[in-house]
Amino acid sequence: MENSIDCKYINQKNVFLMNLPSDILVEILSRLPARAVFRCKCVCKTWIKIFSDSKFVALHFAKARPGIVVHQSEMFKNLIKVVEFEDEIDHHNLDEDSLVKFDLKRISEFSGANIVLDGSVNGLICLRDSNYEHESVYICNPITREYVRLPSPKGVVRYPSMATYGFGVSRVSSEYKVVRVFHDQVLDPVRQTCIRIPRSECHVYTLGTGSWRSINGNMLNFAYGRRCRSVGLFFNGNIHWLIKDLDDTHEMISCFNLENEVFQPFPAPFPGMEGLLGSLGVLHDCLCLCDNTSHCEINIWVMKEYGVEKSWNRQFVITKMTELTGPTLEVVYPFKIFKDGVIMVLWGDFFMLYCCNKSNVGQEVDLDQPRGPNKIEAMLHVSSFVSLKNFGFENVCNF
Repeated sequence: MENSIDCKYINQKNVFLMNLPSDILVEILSRLPARAVFRCKCVCKTWIKIFSDSKFVALHFAKARPGIVVHQSEMFKNLIKVVEFEDEIDHHNLDEDSLVKFDLKRISEFSGANIVLDGSVNGLICLRDSNYEHESVYICNPITREYVRLPSPKGVVRYPSMATYGFGVSRVSSEYKVVRVFHDQVLDPVRQTCIRIPRSECHVYTLGTGSWRSINGNMLNFAYGRRCRSVGLFFNGNIHWLIKDLDDTHEMISCFNLENEVFQPFPAPFPGMEGLLGSLGVLHDCLCLCDNTSHCEINIWVMKEYGVEKSWNRQFVITKMTELTGPTLEVVYPFKIFKDGVIMVLWGDFFMLYCCNKSNVGQEVDLDQPRGPNKIEAMLHVSSFVSLKNFGFENVCNF
């Protein structure tokens, strides 16, 4: 049955469908897009029960269309939007296509909360209050509108110290983990750049365990780029950070294996380069590095074979729009590539763009995007109906 099946049709055929074997019924319903599932929950209590069943959740997720999660922070708004879309570029007004949209203002009890998006994995997103006076981490499923606040990590962050996070799932045990790396930094008094890290700690929270664990990490001399958004990128069972080695000041990639919980070196496309204005991403299911150092173009390097240094290739060179040329301190984050080669990127935390690699044409995404002191974050997201209660959380809240 096609994904475009309509709930009105289902209501008319309700009697017929209810007489089908349960396995066949679940298989049919699992092909519905998430938007249709919302409507079909109104059909009857039996269907509500089916939509909560673990078999349906797994089947539906396996067939789910990829989309994006967008976080918009403004003076009086703090919105999360989840969008599904076909792999085309036309007719994608993200406001109209929004699958869910809700305000995060009430997620924190603190008036000075500064919520940021720290990861999206299998339908779950990791949110964090980056106000270090009350550092808090939340796991949320936007589709079920459930969220849970994790126990506060140990150690208080005070400038110039910093903490960075990553969120992912281990490949073998399938455990979902939040990774927190804390650096006690010493800054150059004039340049205000990190020159020494006397203390470094790593803590891991496995969903369902109820507590953070300390991990011995070999990253004492690594500094996370101060101009880059300090969020780890999850890919292929590992969390990756773009970092700077303080011994020789060149940029490199740090990789944390979620299964055995160790840091390990990872080959970068141009070892030894200084002053890289870069970010990590995933395009065409390959790790990529986006470099915005040039005044006139954006270079995207793609790792064709994961972990193989020689497989790095500069695959995309995008000429910047006239208004974006010249010196900049903004990092560009690529996170979606369409079939026609158009790439959706985030320019700093200011706005989203469509960039065409072939025609070198840039176009702002048709979205009510924030301006001025506001910010926007976006990353790939695949919706899931899994409940946070399945992880053993007892303090699950609803938006």
